[in-house]
Amino acid sequence: MNRFISLLHRFPKLIFLFVMTITAFAAWYGQTHFKMNADLSSLVKQEGPWVEHMESLEKAFPDSSNVTVLVSSSDGQRAKVATKILYQKFSQLTLFKDVFAPSTLGWFEQHPLGFIADSDFKLLENAVRDQLAPAVTAAKAQSIEVYLGALAQNKTLTKSALKPLESAFSGHTVNWWQDLENPIHAPNAYVISLLAKPNDSVNEPNRAIIESVNQIIREANLPSSVKVLVTGQAALDFDEIADANSSIAIAGSASLIGLVLILAIGIRSVRVIAACYLTVVVGLIWTFAAGLLVIGHFNTISIVFMVMFIGLAVDFAIHLCLHIQELRLQDRDNRASVVDAVRHSVRPLSLCAISSAIGFLSFYPTAYTGLGELGVVSALGMILGLIATFTVIPLFFGVVGYPRVRHTPNTSQFQCFGSLILRHRKAIVAIACLMAGVTGYGASQFKFDFSTLVLKNPESSSMAGLKALQSEGLGSSYQLYAIAKTRKQAEQWKSRISQSDSVERVVIASDFLPMDPSQRKRDLAKQLTAIEEPLVHDALNLPRLSWEEFRRKAVSDIGLYAERLPTSIDKEQLSHNLFSGLPALTKQLTAGPDTEKVTIEALPALISERYISETGQWLVAVVPSGDMTRVDELNQFISDVHKVAPKATGRAIAEKEVGVIVVEAFKAAILMSVMAIALILIWTVEKKRDVVLIFIPLILATLVTLGIMHWMNLSLNMANIIVIPLIFGLGVDNGIHIVKRFRAVGHLTEFFKTSTPKASLISCLTTLATFGALIVAQHQGMHSIGVVLTVALSSILLFSLVLLPIMLEMTKKAIR
Repeated sequence: MNRFISLLHRFPKLIFLFVMTITAFAAWYGQTHFKMNADLSSLVKQEGPWVEHMESLEKAFPDSSNVTVLVSSSDGQRAKVATKILYQKFSQLTLFKDVFAPSTLGWFEQHPLGFIADSDFKLLENAVRDQLAPAVTAAKAQSIEVYLGALAQNKTLTKSALKPLESAFSGHTVNWWQDLENPIHAPNAYVISLLAKPNDSVNEPNRAIIESVNQIIREANLPSSVKVLVTGQAALDFDEIADANSSIAIAGSASLIGLVLILAIGIRSVRVIAACYLTVVVGLIWTFAAGLLVIGHFNTISIVFMVMFIGLAVDFAIHLCLHIQELRLQDRDNRASVVDAVRHSVRPLSLCAISSAIGFLSFYPTAYTGLGELGVVSALGMILGLIATFTVIPLFFGVVGYPRVRHTPNTSQFQCFGSLILRHRKAIVAIACLMAGVTGYGASQFKFDFSTLVLKNPESSSMAGLKALQSEGLGSSYQLYAIAKTRKQAEQWKSRISQSDSVERVVIASDFLPMDPSQRKRDLAKQLTAIEEPLVHDALNLPRLSWEEFRRKAVSDIGLYAERLPTSIDKEQLSHNLFSGLPALTKQLTAGPDTEKVTIEALPALISERYISETGQWLVAVVPSGDMTRVDELNQFISDVHKVAPKATGRAIAEKEVGVIVVEAFKAAILMSVMAIALILIWTVEKKRDVVLIFIPLILATLVTLGIMHWMNLSLNMANIIVIPLIFGLGVDNGIHIVKRFRAVGHLTEFFKTSTPKASLISCLTTLATFGALIVAQHQGMHSIGVVLTVALSSILLFSLVLLPIMLEMTKKAIR
């Protein structure tokens, strides 16, 4: 170590330049090789029957979309037209391998009566009776006066009654079917499904897909009343990566600002603060590049360590800088102070780094490879952070100069605090026991939320699209799929599953068949022939009205709106425009091939291939009705479907099964973390009973953290589950320092006269400030880590500085 420090002192500028060159190269490497993986479910080793079910589904019905475009409007016709426009534009782009918009298929227009709900058909019957029947009767009578007389039979004319006339006056043949459709409750939302392959060779694989989708939507120049939302797996992953990147930037900035404030208050030396900052930045760049070099990418959990590293690395720097300052207060020269400080700090700081790395690495041997990657990055960070600390700080002081020694440490406030807790030690122990009992009950009730939706920003456009898609009942990323062997089985499953409250709807291939229109056509024919009877028996008895009389009545009933009607008409042209399209429409509504039942073989290939496999299996798609961000509703949905179709699968099943794997990994990680840290303590602490005393605050901190989470209605999820093992990895450092210093001085009041309480406080506060900065993250996984870590570190600080010294004082005779 002396040779190393001597080398730094002999060539400080040259070595400093070399270190900065390496750092610049690491920064370049990190920027050019940065890659993110947002699919958390892929970061878990998956095995079991549910995986086989997923593979069977993919084999029989390959995933045909990863982007869903939802088009909606209060005007259903506008939404339908906008859907057709977007469908045509998407179809022209080679990027999209498959484009599917059911509403654009001519199949539904070929069978207009077969896809109308019963309630809407009643409205259609009324429209045929009130609007179409008078026109048909007048057409057969070849008299425009008969049509006008039929309209005038209403006590009061309405604007809607004049619509066919206005269309006829404009020179167009009246589209009677469109007028008949007006009272029918047409859908106000439509879906376009897109399939595009992400470019895995770039940093953001889905960027090109989402940008192309958004560009097409902009270029379509749709009316402002039409709303278009984009969701689907590609959109969700794209938004999550964007949120993760921005969240890291925001949280990192917030942590650095918090660090400045704490260091400024606790250290009050510009050069020391600058040295600490430079050390953190250099170590951060090295760690970022090393993580990419070893693993090849970051995920939305492992990237969080970039913020955590700030708090951990600055602790190393603070301890070394304060140790140098302490030795310089003893009138040692600068070089000797650095050499001694480095020599005495290597072992304790290395132990801190190892214990912290153990907390992170505890998931590495488990099936949760996502947190295992975080463990690898953290282990690299601890090593590189130590190297940066023992290299950059001596170099910085050698190049820039050492800070001035202005005053001696003042520990009077800590002495008063020590005297206070000594007087009330029994009450404090009693309160700690009470807290353990209360929070222990809450900890026993903790929940694990396996849904990855809780990790995403609820304000993102893709999440808004997902919620809108499900609220419209048109689908969900969390819908389940079951494979029925036959049509009969599929229809039986649909009937049973549809009865569950957790299910919005069930879709199978036969749902795309039109209902048998025979009876409906007979009903419409009755409405038409009822008014034709007088024509057959005595045409002279039909009500007739001249144009002048009709116009006067219209102006009287409607007012200014009717004054737009012309004062005179061309009866022949008006009759042509009004009646020329009626024969074809009446035939379509009352006769023709639709009277024959349509079979499943007649389905368009675009539909049948999505719901019927080549081997004749039927796909049963089940859409949930509940909020899939709530794990209880998601569990109920899965349970209801599995009661009927035990092998039903989908993303919801995958996440639930992955959640089971993560919980098992969590238990294993805690066990390994505790055992490894216990071995370190046994090796480090002289009195073996102190191992138990050090563990008590850590156990209490764990109970308090889980208990507070329960009372705050927070759940452990796939991101913040790392915090519990970290409590032992991060909290043991304070325990080691406090126990060693207490055993050295032998009394609680003497202990609070030392610099250890202040160092522990500043260390915890800096870590708390940097880790807590994750609370401002938009990415909900990072946010939850920040919340839980803040609770955990606050608990560690409280129990370490209050309860642990009291226990050491109360047990010192027994230990001696």
